[in-house]
Amino acid sequence: MQRGFTLIELVMILMLIAILAAVAIPRFSGYGAIKQGNAVVKIASDIRYAQNRATTTQQRSRLSSVDATNYEVYFCASYTQATCTCASGWSFATDPYTRGIFQVNLNTDYSGVTIASTVSLLEFDSLGRPYDGGGSCTASAGATVTVTYSGETDRTISIQTQTGMVSY
Repeated sequence: MQRGFTLIELVMILMLIAILAAVAIPRFSGYGAIKQGNAVVKIASDIRYAQNRATTTQQRSRLSSVDATNYEVYFCASYTQATCTCASGWSFATDPYTRGIFQVNLNTDYSGVTIASTVSLLEFDSLGRPYDGGGSCTASAGATVTVTYSGETDRTISIQTQTGMVSY
């Protein structure tokens, strides 16, 4: 007695595989948009963290763009408003997820995603208002962060002037 598959059985299996592939392939094509969307949520969340940290601790906080894939969050324990300086020096904030220093490398979880910001330093005062970290003492400045992933439309995170509202 010979064991095996008939031609009809092989054709049926190939048709089933083709149908499954036709359904599954479009689901994987949206992966880039999902990765970019997740990066946008992460970055906006970290901006809000810096803002919330400033309001709850009454210490000026700063989000600093290092380059297109890295950023850091700092705080100042003794900010002098009169001279717009941090007397104690800027210290790394604690990352609430890792409990380590707050440095983010997007290549770790979001490889291929890059960011560009209208300001390299975004500071928040004790009321959560945004300031350009370049020594601006009185003028509140908004900012825009553009998140890019190859093949996808750029996504924008906006930090509103005066209020500091973060939206995307």
